[in-house]
Amino acid sequence: MPTGIFSNAWISQSAKILFRGATPPDTSKFRLCLANTATLSRSSSLADFLASELLPNNGYARASANFGGDGSYDSTDQRHELPTISASFTASGGALQFQTAFLIANSLAVSSKSFTNANVNATSDRITIAAHGFVNGDKLVFTADSLATLPGGITSGIIYQVASVTTNDFQLQPNGDGTTIDITDTGSGTFRARSANGIIVAYAVESSPITVPDGQGYSYQIPLVVLNSGYVTGS
Repeated sequence: MPTGIFSNAWISQSAKILFRGATPPDTSKFRLCLANTATLSRSSSLADFLASELLPNNGYARASANFGGDGSYDSTDQRHELPTISASFTASGGALQFQTAFLIANSLAVSSKSFTNANVNATSDRITIAAHGFVNGDKLVFTADSLATLPGGITSGIIYQVASVTTNDFQLQPNGDGTTIDITDTGSGTFRARSANGIIVAYAVESSPITVPDGQGYSYQIPLVVLNSGYVTGS
């Protein structure tokens, strides 16, 4: 079981919470996610993690993280040891395979929604996804499936905000900007609108991919420790 490594973004956010009084994340919105890659690192962006997250196929869904208590301070190693974080996944309709698990704070339960170029209106700058469930202000990252090309005006790796929401469609704004994204063409193929609310807390990389056979469950655990500042290694 690999030790969870805190992201650089979470280390900075923790300092803001501890020393500046920033609002802590909602404990009910910590979710464990899976990715079938070993290339993510402490310095990887939120968009990098989300672009690698498994698609909601074969039963995959973000799992609520269970912390199981407050942990305790180890006076010998001078660190606070959190209870092991755990979450369960069940494969359905096919096997699940992953190599990295990562924890997101203040996240949405939905991982991603698919749509095609036929769902993009370059005149009204609106994207149609039936019963998408997003609200104004939700954040999204977009990726294109194999052989697909994202609509003009939408760039991979960029976080956008949902705006002008209706039940079945929405527009996009640059993150933190009030202007609407000008969609210049509909692109081609199938795309993914990936939920980008929240912040990457920690991740763990297995030495080789783990396969969960169809119909079987898997409980994943990540041990975490918070070190004394004089002993910080990022773990």
